[in-house]
Amino acid sequence: MRKLVVGLIILSLITVGVAYTMTKQSDTEIQPLSINNVKGFRTTSFVLNTTLPKVSKKLMVYECAEPNVTPEYVSLLAKRFGMNGQPEKVFDEFLLTDGNYHLEVNTKSGRIAYTDVSRWMVGNNVDKPSNLPSDKEAIKIARNYLSEKGLMPTDAILRDVTHPRVVAMDREGNVIGVGFEDVKVSFTRKINGLPVVGAGSKLDVEVGGNGDVINVYKVWRNYRPYKEYSIITPEQALEKLKEIGIFTGIKSVDKAVINKVYLGYYTKSASEKQTYLQPVYVFEGCAEGENRTEEFKQYIPAIPELGGI
Repeated sequence: MRKLVVGLIILSLITVGVAYTMTKQSDTEIQPLSINNVKGFRTTSFVLNTTLPKVSKKLMVYECAEPNVTPEYVSLLAKRFGMNGQPEKVFDEFLLTDGNYHLEVNTKSGRIAYTDVSRWMVGNNVDKPSNLPSDKEAIKIARNYLSEKGLMPTDAILRDVTHPRVVAMDREGNVIGVGFEDVKVSFTRKINGLPVVGAGSKLDVEVGGNGDVINVYKVWRNYRPYKEYSIITPEQALEKLKEIGIFTGIKSVDKAVINKVYLGYYTKSASEKQTYLQPVYVFEGCAEGENRTEEFKQYIPAIPELGGI
């Protein structure tokens, strides 16, 4: 009997939305952050395999709203999910568990994560490929679910549909069984016509067997205009990238091929407090070295006077 190796394809948790209140920030300038002290792996060869974008000379910086996460709010949110109980504060999270259902709300970002722990990413007899709705049906289910819960942002844009799975593989890496699969519907957003990038702007709904929503993940910071700043040119951003280097698992990079360059607004991870949304240049490409290749995505702040991101 062949030895089986169970391989888990671990994907992001999911969440829903949160109430926010705007608080008045001080009139002082934004303080520089520490990314300029971080260095990537340098390479002597950068290949620009695309054209640099045409950009405006100035862009707006946006002020983030401070999430108003209270025990009362978390309790109300739990009821939307059909849950009962009192939330418990653990560090920067409010946690609530009711049977198989678990809810987390982060106080720094307002991130919400709702999960059916008895089914999500766990082998079971319901969440199988044969029981799943079509991608088109899953999109409709996700939109309706978020709207019914009052969690669908007006600026949400469908990003993609994927199929997270837990599989069994043989020693050669061939899939020989699927223990779990669902349909993950992901949304993104734009600000001022530019995409929002980074780990801190996500809205995912995972639809399991029989069309059941088994996981929701939402971090969707509210914002308002703060101040307009001059930005550096794409050429200057490229030079800064060469100076800093690229961040990749390849320590000895022979060549970095840049396939895409664009502007976006950077958001921090859900566990971090963010005061401002700043524009960045996004460089996407492929690093080559050590007899292998690896894709990279690098952010260069577009407003040097504000420091890092």
